[in-house]
Amino acid sequence: MKDRVIYQQLQALLAKARENENKLIKFGCLEQQLMTARTVEQLLLVLLQDFPNSFSLDAVTLVLFDYEEQWTFILGDKLIRHFSPMGLILARDAGVCEQYYSQGASPVLTRFDAERHGLLFTSLQRAPRSVALLPLIRQGRLLGGLHLASDSLNRFSSNNGTYFLERMASFVVMCLENALYFEKLEQSSWLDALTQVNNRRYFDVRLAEAVSHALRHNQALSLIMFDLDYFKHVNDKWGHQAGDLVLQQVARLIRSQLRGSDSFARYGGEEFVAVLPETTVAFADEIAQRVRAAFAAFEFQIGQTSPIRMTVSMGVAQLQSESPQDEETAGRLFLGKADTALYKAKMQGRNCVVITT
Repeated sequence: MKDRVIYQQLQALLAKARENENKLIKFGCLEQQLMTARTVEQLLLVLLQDFPNSFSLDAVTLVLFDYEEQWTFILGDKLIRHFSPMGLILARDAGVCEQYYSQGASPVLTRFDAERHGLLFTSLQRAPRSVALLPLIRQGRLLGGLHLASDSLNRFSSNNGTYFLERMASFVVMCLENALYFEKLEQSSWLDALTQVNNRRYFDVRLAEAVSHALRHNQALSLIMFDLDYFKHVNDKWGHQAGDLVLQQVARLIRSQLRGSDSFARYGGEEFVAVLPETTVAFADEIAQRVRAAFAAFEFQIGQTSPIRMTVSMGVAQLQSESPQDEETAGRLFLGKADTALYKAKMQGRNCVVITT
């Protein structure tokens, strides 16, 4: 009888060892996926899609504290809209999650409480039975939380070990920081050093994306090209430092009149450009007129001398629904129309808006 009990205990230990070995293998594969994710988008796909599928979880949600809106800037509206239904939550205040982590840096494994945990799993049609709440901490600072949900009551019990979950939380923090660093590095190459708005490289990519989306979804798309009037006179009279100050103020001034969904860039020299998604040429003209009015009311500071006034010429074009199926050609013709309209604005005396359909 005693031998039988010992045998059963050994079998249980072996089963537990095999279970832990399988967990280790699966976590190793997950870590490899996380390591090879070079962008934030790829990292989120691993965490919010591959992870729950591989580990038979009912849901995985990721809360990131967006203290300085760096995640909002890196992800952009498109990716935020894509990942929010999958479980991404951007929070401005760490208080959103601090209440869940009573054990400091240790994961919390507990039964699901709709009143307490419901905000973390809003996308689930049926309430889970147990949850694991993993704080994501770096150098004592809470960066967010990774939250796992299961329909099994015993999947995440306070009696269960947390070694693998703690290891994963640490690994996720490292990967998030790396991805954020590389995204910032990449996006810095898309910024114009002087004006700190997007540069020509960014614009070329964004225009191609916008044209493709507009043609596929039969949506309006407009473009405004801006050219400062008599900018050469500023450089010739007050010097290039004064010209740089003017360009910096111009970028801020135009940006202030655009919407959050618009893409704005320095096209080159004293030319700027804005891509306006889901916007007709009539509404784009209204925006251009707002920019023109803002210039009329603005005094440009150029250093020691008195402020100066500047005007701007603008060309406005709308992408045609009957544009060529070749998206690259459609984009080139679209940009050409806006450029032609800008040229006409210059020929008509400057300080005006010319639209073309």
